[in-house]
Formats: sequence, C-alpha cells, structure tokens
Amino acid sequence: MFEEKKFPKYSFAMASSKARGYCDKAERSHQMVRNKLIQWGLSYSDREQIISSLIQEDLLNEERFAQAFANDKFRFNHWGIRKIEMALKAKGVSERNIKDAIGRIAPEEYRVALVELVQKRWEREKLQDVFQKKNKVARYFISRGYQSSLVWNILESY
Repeated sequence: MFEEKKFPKYSFAMASSKARGYCDKAERSHQMVRNKLIQWGLSYSDREQIISSLIQEDLLNEERFAQAFANDKFRFNHWGIRKIEMALKAKGVSERNIKDAIGRIAPEEYRVALVELVQKRWEREKLQDVFQKKNKVARYFISRGYQSSLVWNILESY
C-alpha cells in the first residue's frame, strides 16, 4: 500500500520563510501555496496571513502564474487551449485569470503551431488508409486540448 508522506509541523516563522523560498523558485497559484501550507500543518489564520504577505511582497501573483503557465504549456508542451484551461482550473486559478492568460495566445500563432504539429504527426503516422490516419491524428490533437473544429479544418487538406 501507499504510505502518505508526512511533513513536520512548522512554526509560523519557519513556514513563512519556507513559503517565500517556495514562491521564489517558480510562479505558484494561491491554491498550490495553500496546499503546501496545509501539508505543513498550519492553521487557517496562519495560512491566510502568510498568503496575504506573499501577495503584498509580489512573490505570489495568480495572474502572472496563469500567464506563465499558459505560455509555457503552449510553447514547450504543445498543449491546446482546452487542456491549458482545464489544468489552470485544477490549480484553482480564477476564471478571469484563465481567460486573460488564454487570451494572450495569439490566434494566428496558435493555428500556425497546430498546422506544423499536424504536419509532423501526419508524416510519422504509419497507417496507409487516409481515413484511419486522419482519425488517429485528429484524436491525438483533440486529446492534447485543441478544438476539434480547428483540427478537422486543418486535416481537410490532407
């Protein structure tokens, strides 16, 4: 069976210091920091006080996190908008910040990137039947979070 990882309980000062370091290393959402503070055994009031101080010091900025996350997942992991949106929701990011982050992805850049990715995937696919090949490629990109209408529109030319 799996053993639950046990974290030691930290004092307020120690947890505050560790939370600063946690936010210094990478952009974090409020929920990610809140979960870490819960793991460290802090009370509700202590958690909220630490989060408030991190926000005031600009170490914790959910808008900046959402934009960096969306940008990185699109550019490096080649995720579609829907997958990015679902991942941000899972991280507890607000709807407004999700819309802003996704809105920063240029539609033309998004389409050009998808066309290039479809081309590469099409060339790698070994199936001979064009219908099966299109279905397989389309399913792959739809599962990566790209809109089905856009994927099928691009595949029409194959």
